[in-house]
Amino acid sequence: MNRTGKLLMIAGPVAAGAAVVAVQRRGRRRPHRRSHVVTVFRPLAELEVTQLPGSLKEITDGVEIRLAEAPGGRGTEIAVRIPEGSSVTDGEVRRALRETRSLLEAGDVLLPSGPPTTVPTALNRPLQMATQHGREGGLL
Repeated sequence: MNRTGKLLMIAGPVAAGAAVVAVQRRGRRRPHRRSHVVTVFRPLAELEVTQLPGSLKEITDGVEIRLAEAPGGRGTEIAVRIPEGSSVTDGEVRRALRETRSLLEAGDVLLPSGPPTTVPTALNRPLQMATQHGREGGLL
């Protein structure tokens, strides 16, 4: 392998890491206020006449909720938008949508219980951190 090839092998991962750090820093400076949407396998007519279950009904005062038929007749889309000035966070909305979908489709919210079934090692540490963070705000 020539010198240029070796340089590219080193510079590529370094540049990718710098891009990830830049995106993470930019995300910390300003909170994301956007819509979150989930598709639930239930007919729109059924959801329009009932109150939405779970923690979504707890945050209804701080958000705007819109129900619409999902494309292709595949259920109902529940869209939640956080207006400016609301104290509700993106993580709370993601968690509420996840719990609401689980309650509507399965009738229960499954949560991890008990200690982890794996032995902590240096190789699985990044995965443990990612899944722990995913439970907090809903994104890895």
